[in-house]
Amino acid sequence: MENTERVKVRWLDVVPTEHDGMEMFLIRDPEGMATDALIVSRDVLFLISLMDGRRTVLDIQEAYTRAAGGVLVPADRIVSVIEAMDAQFLLQNDRYEEQLRLLKDAYMTPSCRTSFLAGKSYPGDETGLRAFMDGMLGQGQAPAGKDHVKGIIAPHIDYGRGADVYRRAYRFLPTDENTLFVIFGTCHKPAPRMWNIALRDLLTPLGTVKGAGKVGRHVREDALLGAYVDEWPHRNEHSIELQLPIIQSLLGHGRFEVLSILTGSLHEYMEAGRSPGVGEAAELTARLTGILGAHEGPCVVIAGADLAHIGAQFGDPPPLDASTLEGSKQKDGALLATVARADAAGFFESVRGEDDKRRICGLAPIYFLLSMLGPCEGEVVGYDQWTDGASSVSFAGVVFS
Repeated sequence: MENTERVKVRWLDVVPTEHDGMEMFLIRDPEGMATDALIVSRDVLFLISLMDGRRTVLDIQEAYTRAAGGVLVPADRIVSVIEAMDAQFLLQNDRYEEQLRLLKDAYMTPSCRTSFLAGKSYPGDETGLRAFMDGMLGQGQAPAGKDHVKGIIAPHIDYGRGADVYRRAYRFLPTDENTLFVIFGTCHKPAPRMWNIALRDLLTPLGTVKGAGKVGRHVREDALLGAYVDEWPHRNEHSIELQLPIIQSLLGHGRFEVLSILTGSLHEYMEAGRSPGVGEAAELTARLTGILGAHEGPCVVIAGADLAHIGAQFGDPPPLDASTLEGSKQKDGALLATVARADAAGFFESVRGEDDKRRICGLAPIYFLLSMLGPCEGEVVGYDQWTDGASSVSFAGVVFS
């Protein structure tokens, strides 16, 4: 690259890992633009953290030397790290912006979105995916008997770890024709807006998931919601896409439509001590609730949402022992009690009450689902904690009627 001065690193995920018996860090690109994974040592990770757009190579060298107790890192090593980052489009610069423009143009050219996860998170062919879903959901299993289901909370963790809770939640999926599923999901990268709405159809190995038709046109034409239509954040996001093959598998060739909404963070409300019951969040919910009246059929709201993220992978100090896991489970139980009451404000305040120290990544999708449901009651039909001994993710299935 021509200019290695004052480079700025993009927002990235960093995951502790082990390589050849050594502590290392995996750098992941939530935008999905990097072609290769980067595994770096702690000292290289610190160098990368100093690339904030204000420091020159000399500034980075001096800051590193001070932090390392006088150890001097050669300038050419810093430059080589910068060049490796740039090669993977991990720097905020003109090269990244041009690549982003090309990818967006290519993504928006087809009229239908194509599944990002097929062949990665689940089988990429119809026969394989149907067999996989039959095994996960229980081939021939009859839907559970619960009338007038208005909403479902399901995990968005991978199928391998969340299969039992997915199965328990989706047993209650309504089978009525012409159902509109409004699906809220966590956006795991910096979201441009509080809501990011996708209206295009999505093609999976099981066929085409139709986007919201009449409702979608009203959303696009709405003076408020139209500004929140943004297909790009959905390109490689799993929280909604993982719900779709399940719905297709259970409903077969039944007619249904999907309105997909990736949510940004609600932490601006949390940090400012404000309630999302007023302002932008409330305006979006009220406007969409009004528009849903245009749908000629049932409407079911779904949240693809996990709960606590704790342990080393998420920056917590060790140990992650049985006592810590049990304590987190009890806190999840308190959260789910407010969820089962369909108490959006109570759920939000419960998360705020613990300063979101357990990183409830389903905070926004669950809050918006609860805000849209109206009077109803929920039943927790499944719960689990995945752990590898160092980190843990919890998730639940809740059905509202």
